Amino acid sequence: MTFRKKTARGIGIALSLTLLSAACAEARPIGGARVAGPLVNATGGYELEVLVDGVPAPTFFQNGETYVMGALGERYTLRVLNHTGRRIEAVASVDGRDVVDGKPADIRDKRGYLVPAWGAVDIDGWRLTHAQVAAFRFSSVADSYAARTGSAREVGVIGVAVFPERTVPRPRPLELPYTDPRASAPYPSPERYRDVEEEAGGSGVDRGGADKSSAPSARAEAAPPAAAASGGAPRDYAPPSRRPGLGTEFGEAVGSTVREVTFLRANPTSPAVVLGARYNDHDGLVALGIAVDPETCGNGWACDRDLELRQTANPFPVTERRFATPPPCWNGRACR
Repeated sequence: MTFRKKTARGIGIALSLTLLSAACAEARPIGGARVAGPLVNATGGYELEVLVDGVPAPTFFQNGETYVMGALGERYTLRVLNHTGRRIEAVASVDGRDVVDGKPADIRDKRGYLVPAWGAVDIDGWRLTHAQVAAFRFSSVADSYAARTGSAREVGVIGVAVFPERTVPRPRPLELPYTDPRASAPYPSPERYRDVEEEAGGSGVDRGGADKSSAPSARAEAAPPAAAASGGAPRDYAPPSRRPGLGTEFGEAVGSTVREVTFLRANPTSPAVVLGARYNDHDGLVALGIAVDPETCGNGWACDRDLELRQTANPFPVTERRFATPPPCWNGRACR
């Protein structure tokens, strides 16, 4: 994979993990400011998948948001897919913690993983070195990495901020006017050039065309306002030891090689999109009213489907003909 490295300007960075794909990075309602709008796992040509044992985890949608179901002890991987023709940096977070440095996630200056155009990359865990990560495993809230290193306030959320790469347009070729070699018009005399210079000098305009009298005085640009601190105290929540549901622990070390490369973001601080998903166990999703068991009548839709099937049941569903079936409306038959 490829992983963005920090530059002096703090613009785009990217780690390079040596897997078949190339890039990963940060996720969460990131860095002090809350992500506006619902968290969805796919939008704008980009997609986030949560894989358990290499297979997409059960995913549900409610009230415009994406929910993923996991189970205690399962190991999972984040897969970021890029369905566009432009490289991106994916800054990823889990439970409000950056997946690269383990600190509180921040969109603006965290490193991310590079995802090639029309490609994908897998993020296997919290990065330990250029060669290893600590696996993502579903755990109790109290045993989650976030709870054990600070606050469990953001447990239960995954996010990926997507930064497309800055592209420099190729310069247009210089277009020179066509000159007929047979033209014999005389060149302007030196006196003509002098007249032009004297005329320009009296108008306060230099030979480059810049108005000297109106040239602005040099002044330093005002420093951009500091990012607003996260407002207000967080809402009350139960201590981690009492909270039900899933978190993500700092699992065992597994191999995941990366190298650092330079990446220039098209916009240094504003991602093109923020992907995300909320996760919990079976009981936690059921408590939210999500129909995780289609065979039951939890929200009524399964029961309605069952009634429809019963009303259209056929006592002899197999119709086997020994001869050719006539087409519709054949031989004067009524069309149905």
